[in-house]
Amino acid sequence: MISKISVSRVKELLSFLNFEKIVFPVPLKDYDLKSFQNVFNLRLNEFLDDKVKNYKNFSDNEISLEAVEYAISLVRDGGKRVRPYMAFIAYSTEGGLNQEEVLRAGIGLELFHAFALIHDDIIDKGKERHGKSTTHVYLEKFISEYPRGDKKHIAESIAILAGDLIFSWSNEIIASLNNKKAQQIFFRMIEEVVAGQIMDVSFMLQYEVEMKDIFQKNEYKTALYSFVNPMLIGATLTGKNIDKNFYKELGLCLGQAFQIQDDLLDIIGDPQKTGKKRLLDVEDGQHTILTQYIFENSNDNDKNVFKALFGKEVDDYSTQVLLKLFKDTGAINYAEKEIHSQLDKANKIILKSNIKPMIKEVWFDFVMLLDKRKS
Repeated sequence: MISKISVSRVKELLSFLNFEKIVFPVPLKDYDLKSFQNVFNLRLNEFLDDKVKNYKNFSDNEISLEAVEYAISLVRDGGKRVRPYMAFIAYSTEGGLNQEEVLRAGIGLELFHAFALIHDDIIDKGKERHGKSTTHVYLEKFISEYPRGDKKHIAESIAILAGDLIFSWSNEIIASLNNKKAQQIFFRMIEEVVAGQIMDVSFMLQYEVEMKDIFQKNEYKTALYSFVNPMLIGATLTGKNIDKNFYKELGLCLGQAFQIQDDLLDIIGDPQKTGKKRLLDVEDGQHTILTQYIFENSNDNDKNVFKALFGKEVDDYSTQVLLKLFKDTGAINYAEKEIHSQLDKANKIILKSNIKPMIKEVWFDFVMLLDKRKS
């Protein structure tokens, strides 16, 4: 008598036998984010292995190879794979059958995200990403023993170039998709991200902006980029007529909640879980809905104290002062309410949609996952 064996065990055995290229059309209901990550990471690592091997044909320079391999290591080891997952769920929601196609599109989205983070870390002078040194910081240490040159500038320059290489790989993948509409969404997304990033950087020239400007920045930098566009790309790849409004409305709510969570975790998050020190946004003079809340709603004394610390290096003493300010002014409470409000809207959008009940549960589960997010 043949005993029953689980699907996951079959996958493990096939993987061991080097049959990784086999497509597993697993029903959407069996894919939570963790299960998706396992399958996606396999495909992502295969692609990166091929690219590194090919890159070595162009250069055997020690610094060049180290830069590319370190940048890639951050792609391999870090990230929640939210953008590929959004594309995957939307693809499956629309009844897509070729999971390998949407996984490949997801690799393009994840590589674009990696490129953006490498550049963003330089812009923000970031030192850590996913609990590891950022690419430019790592490279500055790596080249420290070389006899001449401005090490900081050179390290940042090489990191920018490594990011550009990853950006080219993302474009290569999207260009290979047999769907012009999906390609158009991707290229429009790039323009939106750049616009949002320029807004973000330009706001650093001001003490105060308007709350509506911050929500618009969040829309471009996070909601459209991380949720709406990946969803639209995944759904569009099916070749079917899709309800764009469903994905836009849902993605905007999820994206705003996600970004506000990021901003809140920068203040109250556990550095062991977030992989970054606290209050980096304040140190960099980054405007968020929490900083704006203080500017708009605190008394003159609290506002002046915050202005004196905004954009300055945060030490242990100023950390305590800032944490008290964010709590006592109501900024933290405001952010928490806004997150719950956006996620509640997302649940209502899912509930009112015409998608199948089984698929609704997958969307509901993802909203719940976001609600419990700690990193």
